[in-house]
Amino acid sequence: MRLTGGIVTARGIRIALAFVEPGMLRAGAGDALLARLGSWFPRLPIMLVAPRANPVLAYAQFDTRALLPELDLAGMVELYIDLDRPSPDDTAPPF
Repeated sequence: MRLTGGIVTARGIRIALAFVEPGMLRAGAGDALLARLGSWFPRLPIMLVAPRANPVLAYAQFDTRALLPELDLAGMVELYIDLDRPSPDDTAPPF
């Protein structure tokens, strides 16, 4: 599974975002995906976002309603996440 994501700051808190299809924004599927993304964004809260949905939808292990309108994606550097490969922290050192 390949996703696009990034890290943004809202209310002074760094949050990892992963952009997904709306069907992933529910208990079960969303929780499994959040668990898989944990190694890609250690020590950061992670929010799944379906930006193409109208209105934009989100899912996380915290209340997303207050933070969602405050997300500023303009300064976010996009990351390409391939969940079929090891996360950057799991790769062997280059020597």
